[in-house]
Amino acid sequence: LNSLPEVDMRTGRILATEALVRWEHPTRGLLLPGSFINVAESINLAGELGRWVMRTACADFSGWQRSGIGIDAVLRINVSPVQLVSAGFVEMVAETIDEFGIDGRSVCLEITESVVVQDIETTRITLAGLKKAGVQIAIDDFGTGYSVLTHLKSLPVNTLKIDKSFVRDLGFDPDDLSIVRAIIGLADAFNLGLVAEGVETVLAARTLLEHGCYRAQGFLLSRPLPGDAMAELLAKGSVPVDF
Repeated sequence: LNSLPEVDMRTGRILATEALVRWEHPTRGLLLPGSFINVAESINLAGELGRWVMRTACADFSGWQRSGIGIDAVLRINVSPVQLVSAGFVEMVAETIDEFGIDGRSVCLEITESVVVQDIETTRITLAGLKKAGVQIAIDDFGTGYSVLTHLKSLPVNTLKIDKSFVRDLGFDPDDLSIVRAIIGLADAFNLGLVAEGVETVLAARTLLEHGCYRAQGFLLSRPLPGDAMAELLAKGSVPVDF
């Protein structure tokens, strides 16, 4: 399990850490989720994998906080479509954060925009349960073509994450800038937090800051880190933002 820091680009302060699952394949090396999540779902292992990620991420986060680091940080955990509609998911989340002594407000579960609209009624019930359990909710990969706009006002969502496909060429592509500005305006209108994914260039970072989006993830700020390195970064508290 690796972690990707979320950074305040104005100050470099670490705001959150996103748990990222990786698989060290015996012959193919380190594989990203896109290479194995579908397989896990097809053989009914997605639930087990999701529970392992949840428990491992919470155990790491709890350990960091007990050591006095990352006290004000948020732990972000991705939720698969299978998890979101599985029986007992809300209870599992509530029991896990309680077991590790984590304040639910310090945990944010991320669901992709496409998952929200696949089964809106089930999603609505699950998100309401998660909200009651005290955790935050973010919509990941926002803007990628599955309209969740009509549901934003009625879903207990805290944060939108701008998909990296709109961020990668910011400063070069005027269409991407138009989309990002629209999402920034939307987040402002609904009083939602906003995080840009995939910030890899100084120009993209400066463009986001210029238009009022300052929370971000991406290789310009930090690559995904193993647990020990993430703990060191949290203890340090910030990354350089020379741009």
